Amino acid sequence: MPITDGLQPPLTPAERAIVKSYGGWTQFMHSFGLKPSEEDDAEEGKRILEALARGDEDAE
Repeated sequence: MPITDGLQPPLTPAERAIVKSYGGWTQFMHSFGLKPSEEDDAEEGKRILEALARGDEDAE
């Protein structure tokens, strides 16, 4: 597990499942071209994650 996975913000169970499917917070962030160690990128990553989680809820 990369050390930057420790920078993961608090997540809902749905968000956690999405991050896990990417292999962790670091991999999730990198897949969107974001750096987990940069605050602005982390905020954007969280917004993306929230949108993905909402989309999963809508699909159910």
